[in-house]
Amino acid sequence: EILRVTGVQTCALPISAVGSRVLVYDAIEGDLLHSLKGHKKTLYCVAYAKDGKRFASGGEDKTVIIWTAKAEGILKYNHNDSIQCMAYNPVTQQLASTTSSDFGLWSPEKKQVAKHRLKDRVLTASWTNDGQYLALGLFNGNVTIRDKEGDEKVLIQRNAPVWAIQWNPNRDETGVLACACWDQTLSFYQLSGHQVGKDRKLDYDPCALSYFTQGEYLLMGGSDKKVSLHTKEGVRLVTVGEREDWVWCAAARPKQNYVAVGCNDGTIT
Repeated sequence: EILRVTGVQTCALPISAVGSRVLVYDAIEGDLLHSLKGHKKTLYCVAYAKDGKRFASGGEDKTVIIWTAKAEGILKYNHNDSIQCMAYNPVTQQLASTTSSDFGLWSPEKKQVAKHRLKDRVLTASWTNDGQYLALGLFNGNVTIRDKEGDEKVLIQRNAPVWAIQWNPNRDETGVLACACWDQTLSFYQLSGHQVGKDRKLDYDPCALSYFTQGEYLLMGGSDKKVSLHTKEGVRLVTVGEREDWVWCAAARPKQNYVAVGCNDGTIT
């Protein structure tokens, strides 16, 4: 089972493909570096910190584990529900972890994890480039934008589950949020919640969305079994690769012309 991946690094890529194990691979050769124990049930998500010094894992056992880049577990905390997705603040070491009913904000300098209730399951999460705001995409079609303390600032309502969102990493376009929804649309929003342009229709259910080359392009994939390159405005340009099953994650390697793809059939490419 391939889980969604965030924060692909230049040297190693943590991915879980075997139940409760966190698997760390070399990104150049694809060699397995570590097979980490610590979780008791199936893993659903991993996330790297911006500086690559830490990564986190979470899943069905309702537990989040913080690991060092040397694959040493240094901290563990729990939620009341299974962990659905996670995202590291790009400026600080703050980690957002989400479940079916709430989300938590963990920071090394704080003794407790601040948790906030939600009305539905979180499917995806993304921080703005300056680390000031966190967007959460929900199964009920809502996108809630929170400040770094967890307070809601904006609520965006869509018509179907929001499976992938990401803020543009370009400093000149920090306030633009790309939103991939299961009404088969790609849309864009400002930090204020106002939509930029009209919905762009897709012919598939999107599961993966990530910016490429500092926000100039978008990578997308889903039920069409392809990874496609789009302009930052959402215009489809070319198919990067085709798979045998749904594409659930696609992430560009920073400063490199490579893309890691996780597929529903259990393959990593």
